[in-house]
Amino acid sequence: MKQGKDKAFILADSLIALTIISLSITFTLVSHECLIQQSKRQQVNLVASRMAKEATDELVATNRPVFIKQNEFSAVASRKGVNVYRYRQPIFEVRR
Repeated sequence: MKQGKDKAFILADSLIALTIISLSITFTLVSHECLIQQSKRQQVNLVASRMAKEATDELVATNRPVFIKQNEFSAVASRKGVNVYRYRQPIFEVRR
């Protein structure tokens, strides 16, 4: 009877260890996916900021409204402000 209890405790310990390892792996994968998404958002924000700066620099240099298009991004700068779009949806806006 004692051997049966020992095997049951070993099985319970193994199941608990497996559960902890599974939860750790799941948490790591979810955290990694969140970091990838955050990195992509930051990259889009960086491109939008750079395009806005480039458009405003050209506006200051030429004193004319500016339209810049690079890949899926476009920037429009005028005396009222600057807008940056991605796939024709506004993602960045600065008003004067």
